[in-house]
Amino acid sequence: MELLDVRFIFLCRSTHINGEGHSPLVLRMIYRGQRKDIFTGLYCDKRDWDSSAQKVFAVEKNAAGLNKNLGLIIHKARRCFEELQFSGSTFSIDELADKIRGKEQVPVSLVEYIEQCNEKINRRVDVDITKGTFVKYRTCLMHIQDFLDREHKTRKFPLHSMDGKFLEKFFYYLRTEKNIAHNTAVKYMKSIRTLIYAAVKDGLIRRDPFADFKMKSKPVFREYLSLDEISQLQDALLESKDLDRIRDIFLFACYTGLAYSDIKQLRGTHIIQDRDQTWFIRKPRQKTGQESIIPLLPVAIRILQKYSLTSDIRSISWHVSANQKMNQRLKIIGSAARISKILHMHLARHTFATTITLTNGIPIETVSSMLGHASLKQTQHYAKIIAGKVKLEMAKINSLFS
Repeated sequence: MELLDVRFIFLCRSTHINGEGHSPLVLRMIYRGQRKDIFTGLYCDKRDWDSSAQKVFAVEKNAAGLNKNLGLIIHKARRCFEELQFSGSTFSIDELADKIRGKEQVPVSLVEYIEQCNEKINRRVDVDITKGTFVKYRTCLMHIQDFLDREHKTRKFPLHSMDGKFLEKFFYYLRTEKNIAHNTAVKYMKSIRTLIYAAVKDGLIRRDPFADFKMKSKPVFREYLSLDEISQLQDALLESKDLDRIRDIFLFACYTGLAYSDIKQLRGTHIIQDRDQTWFIRKPRQKTGQESIIPLLPVAIRILQKYSLTSDIRSISWHVSANQKMNQRLKIIGSAARISKILHMHLARHTFATTITLTNGIPIETVSSMLGHASLKQTQHYAKIIAGKVKLEMAKINSLFS
């Protein structure tokens, strides 16, 4: 009873006997070096079983009925195997067994699954995630759709067929065909891993495909402004109030380390005055929910006073433009300040971590708390930047003390 690379045989199990002294008939499947037994629910006397003919001897009174049922079972097993084989996707012996038992799940395609996840994520926008986070997941879906169109000529790729080889090919596709930078491609893969983890947990995928796919971001240099560049920025003559407002918001980020999304969310309730009259910001980060506690420097207080409706800095009222618009205007501002570096909102956060705090001896643990990092590891790359800068500066005077 062979069908390509699968074999179906019936066994009569003498080790299991029911109350009538009969043994169960079992369907054994052998597929790609693996085997699995399925109980048929049929029984016969061990002495009446013809193993070579794979049926019950005719002398048994119920032989005709039993043999008919055995025929139906083997026919169904072959049909199930053919359906799985011609579906075009790989499958395991367990999936074949489930299909024969009638327990197979409705196939869920990878694209359908990610679309469902994106719908759930979209409902969380402005609740516990940002619009930018949703856009990231939506972009992941678009890349996967393009990859499936190119690599598999279909978007009906089964979710349960995703494995390490699929992920390796997809990552290579992002790097080559899409010309996406290594670290950006890694971020997309991490977003996909977040979604797939839920599928593994829910049993939609039997084995975590990321167990066979390793990825690691490459170290990158994070630019920041020096004190001289901050002074240039502060002193630059700008042509409009709009540019002046955006400069002030950027500088406020330089002096507080707040990310763009957290500045956009900043309210008077986040600004607190201590008993000793010192001001600080206490706010959970939009991205992680980790609380940031940031003492306000005098220069940051002056910026808040400029945009407060009253003498109380908690009555702050300023318009924070869309991030894309902010970054576009910052390029103009950087040019006016004669700064060669490309200004963007996240550069201000790097500046706070390096120039404002670590360079001035603030302990890394304190900086990590102010930045709202979930772990010290996230802050350590700023310390490496400082160490690298010290090394370069010392190299300049090597000849003086040789």
